[in-house]
Amino acid sequence: MHDKENWVNTYVFKHSHFGNRTSNHAESSYASLKHALGTSSGKLKTVTMKVVKWYEALIDDRKCRLTMECLGESNTVVFDKINSSRLNDIRHKVCRFAMDHIKLELAKSIIPEKLTKECECLINYNYLLPCYHQLAQYKKIPISCIPRQWRINYLEGEDHSILHNALSVPKNTTKITTITSQLAYKLERITQILINAQNKQQQIYFEEYIDKIIELDSKQKLENLNDPTVVEAIKGRPKNTKRKMIALEHCLEAEKEETIKKKKN
Repeated sequence: MHDKENWVNTYVFKHSHFGNRTSNHAESSYASLKHALGTSSGKLKTVTMKVVKWYEALIDDRKCRLTMECLGESNTVVFDKINSSRLNDIRHKVCRFAMDHIKLELAKSIIPEKLTKECECLINYNYLLPCYHQLAQYKKIPISCIPRQWRINYLEGEDHSILHNALSVPKNTTKITTITSQLAYKLERITQILINAQNKQQQIYFEEYIDKIIELDSKQKLENLNDPTVVEAIKGRPKNTKRKMIALEHCLEAEKEETIKKKKN
């Protein structure tokens, strides 16, 4: 049926895809890797060296592209000094594609008639970028409202696994039984973010991160894992087993049965 063939159009406005609506992105990466290898067979050392060389060239290309992103911004949308200053915290920190979309949404937020409409902005669903309803609430747009996928520093190798300004833990401490004031504030802040979510998609986006934290606690710990069973090498065929006959042996066996039947007759 026609609706089954074009099923992408049904769900494209409900999920975040960042502009990749087809499998071209995955196919192009696979084609690039295949071109770098040059062959589908070879020694493991040769293949590993080719993959490392391909990956290093890929990183150099990304750094070159990020440098171009930091050099300037497009002039498709121009603001006055007041509204232009609202972009100071995210300027040269967000890639140009996201910056252009934020500028367009910021231009809409200045128009009062636009703000009276109910928020059904697709930019929130498809790109996870703030729409003009959200931008109207900020005097200066903070970098925290931009997902890390669009941040230039993150793409350069910003390590989000390190907690900045974290409190030092004593060496002899095995378990943390007390909740510090900073941690309590962060937990309360998470609850407020979930309550004040602009739409259902944003709430689901935050809940996915919380589920990942819960999964870390539910995973089996390394010290509780059992050692793998050691399989001893056994020479020859196991006991009480017979080798399967080959075709020649089957023919000889059939001839013997025929001769025995003839003798009986």
